[in-house]
Amino acid sequence: MADLIDAAAATGLLGIGRQTLYAYVSRGLIHAEPDPVDPRRSLYRQDEIQALVQRKARGRKPERVARAALDWGLPVLDSAITQIQGGRLYYRGTDAVHWSRAATLEETARLLWDCGAADPFDAAPPELPGLWAELLPRLGGFSAIERCTALLALGEPAALATWARRAAPLWLDGGRLMREMAAAAAGVMPSVLPVHEVLARAWGVDDEAAERIRTALVLCADHELNASTFTVRCIASTGASLPAALVGGLAACSGPLHGGMTARCEALFDEIDRAGDPVPVIAARLQRGDPIAGFSHPLYPDGDPRGRALVALLAEGDRHCAILAAAERLIGHAPNLDFGLAALTRSLGLPRGAAFTLFAIGRSAGWIAHALEQRMQPGLIRPRARYVGPPPALASAV
Repeated sequence: MADLIDAAAATGLLGIGRQTLYAYVSRGLIHAEPDPVDPRRSLYRQDEIQALVQRKARGRKPERVARAALDWGLPVLDSAITQIQGGRLYYRGTDAVHWSRAATLEETARLLWDCGAADPFDAAPPELPGLWAELLPRLGGFSAIERCTALLALGEPAALATWARRAAPLWLDGGRLMREMAAAAAGVMPSVLPVHEVLARAWGVDDEAAERIRTALVLCADHELNASTFTVRCIASTGASLPAALVGGLAACSGPLHGGMTARCEALFDEIDRAGDPVPVIAARLQRGDPIAGFSHPLYPDGDPRGRALVALLAEGDRHCAILAAAERLIGHAPNLDFGLAALTRSLGLPRGAAFTLFAIGRSAGWIAHALEQRMQPGLIRPRARYVGPPPALASAV
């Protein structure tokens, strides 16, 4: 749990009076919790107080506000898709962890796209050009994400050329693109099967494993304005097509600080497997000052609910549970989505890189949702840079 402090400590850090503190609580800027010892007294989260202190220190200078907003800071865009609040994740007001217990990725896409009664997946599999089938076997040596990137541009010409259309046809485009991405990742031709079944069949696992894959896909579906989703929205704001936006999301997702973080978790597991004991491996990394991938998240001080949900899917006695116990004891942080994906896919015996595949294919639902939402917003996403180079006179002289 996050550290809690009393009203005296909170007002002292903020430099305000009690009435202002209560006003902050009423506006939702900070949260009050009852003192377990004395219910008449309220306690306040220290991390929220410190965040307010930093915001006050920055003042109202535009360049400071902009820089802070781009670094896990204040919201910069209006969106009705996903909310992260109070340590929980919501898809259009629905608790994502609860939703993931039964929903498919297709049902999640319908929720995120706000389709209502319409079902963009209730259609025949897309008719693809012959080049798609010709290229697919030649891409066997490439990663799932590389196959997706290569094959997305070979879809229906209308989806590539037209953006200014009504929502319903774009939902159909989105459904087709999600099926194409899943098929490309699995190395098969698109079908009407649910995405989790397509992947499960390609990986040769049973129905129980397929259900766990389904849950993982849903938990990956969206996470507000992370780097790849913000990239998608920037591309969509130009009027570019859905395939173009998805390719941009895949490119941003491939970096080691984003979707590629699962590979760093797998590398940690490999090192522990060779050593046979997680404690000395993690302790040695901490002593060297190396980061331990797969733990903590800036938006979830009390632990990533997606990570907890995925860890709960591990079989009793799974070796990754011992890794988790040792890491939590040594690091003091809870597992995040990356740890959960890497542990689950290795536990199921899925091929290396499957965690990244689940992340990207699941996130495609959210990327499409944000592209569609951004389509309804006027103008480009075009921030400004704060110039820190040589002054014009000096540059001219050089």
